[in-house]
Amino acid sequence: MTAILDRLRATGDGGAPPPIRSVRVRRWTVVAVVAALLVAVPVVVAAWPVSPAVSVSPAELRDRVAASGNLPWSGYAEASGGLNLPDVAQFSDVTTLLSGTSRLRGWYAAPDRVRVDQLYPAGERSRYTTSTGQVVWDYGAQLLTYVRRDPLVRLPRPDDLLPPQLARRLLSGTLPDDPVTGLPARRVAGVDAAGFRVTVADPRTTVGALDVWADPTDGLPVAVELHTKGATGTLSAGPVVVTRFLDLDRETPDPSLFVAQPTPGVGVTRSPTSDLFGVLGRGSPDSVPAVVDGVARVAPQRGFAAIGKYGTTLSQLIVVPLPADIAGSLLGNIGDAGSAGRTIAVAAPQNALGRTANASAGALESSLLRLAVLRVGTRAWAIGGLVTDDVLDRAVTDIAADSAGAS
Repeated sequence: MTAILDRLRATGDGGAPPPIRSVRVRRWTVVAVVAALLVAVPVVVAAWPVSPAVSVSPAELRDRVAASGNLPWSGYAEASGGLNLPDVAQFSDVTTLLSGTSRLRGWYAAPDRVRVDQLYPAGERSRYTTSTGQVVWDYGAQLLTYVRRDPLVRLPRPDDLLPPQLARRLLSGTLPDDPVTGLPARRVAGVDAAGFRVTVADPRTTVGALDVWADPTDGLPVAVELHTKGATGTLSAGPVVVTRFLDLDRETPDPSLFVAQPTPGVGVTRSPTSDLFGVLGRGSPDSVPAVVDGVARVAPQRGFAAIGKYGTTLSQLIVVPLPADIAGSLLGNIGDAGSAGRTIAVAAPQNALGRTANASAGALESSLLRLAVLRVGTRAWAIGGLVTDDVLDRAVTDIAADSAGAS
């Protein structure tokens, strides 16, 4: 670059000063050359060969990622979802999260010492996870909320989209014999990351493959891409969920970062849970069936007995009871959702006295996620998961039939 600048500065003509116009042209030429070089630097850096310092097999790297839950880190990440879900009032946080870009800054010292800030143009919302519960600080509302706990089965939230959390959560739903293959290494947030793909064989799930890039020395995930599969089993043309670190520090964060420090005079409140499923799941364990689509219910979590979880893999189904008014509102939203919504045919069940109850069902759908709403008489349920249409339809049919026996 110095040689280029020296050449542009040369006067020529035996040392005589060049014409003023020539000087101006050369000055702008220098500016143009420097600007072009600056623009090219990120491209050149990204094109440098990536060579991880540690050689590791794809299967071993997968195991290291699965065991990375105690590794400390802090960093900034961006996550993008391409599900294009319609805006539904009761699930607006989820539909926005999975259909747009989230800017996240996180600090992680241990599973019970986590802080995640979701950044907005006009502020932020922070969630602190501690050994005694959670604290949510909403900058815009100037409100600090102490949360006792959320259920293990809950709606997605921003901290789930950070690369380490998303990678481990999704890997926990794959099977040991799902094929694992290597991917080309990538440089992510200063890490020469090795990559692997897990191809999901389960025909009941919409998840086709999970791509993960991680630090090969200890398995900390730095980038994740999730692919769906079509009816024929072929993978989607591109990932539907992408998350990656843009900045990463591997040092243990300062303990003071895990203590909420709002400005004086803010509102303070307390809540038993911050999740809608947590609110709906505090009823009777008999609110949901023992078996759905041939899969037995997993033992419910204490305090959330009405949340039904069926299976432990990516094709897991979740069932929660709904109040009749919320069910009616959701069914109306499904009817207005266009191609993202469909009606599910369900036979009106008869109880032991031969009485027939009115029944209706519909589903909101994307390439990855399915959410059905079933209403039978005065009872209603939400049924969801990363499952195919046929799995969802059979689940709706089973729950409708079970409701007749429980009447």
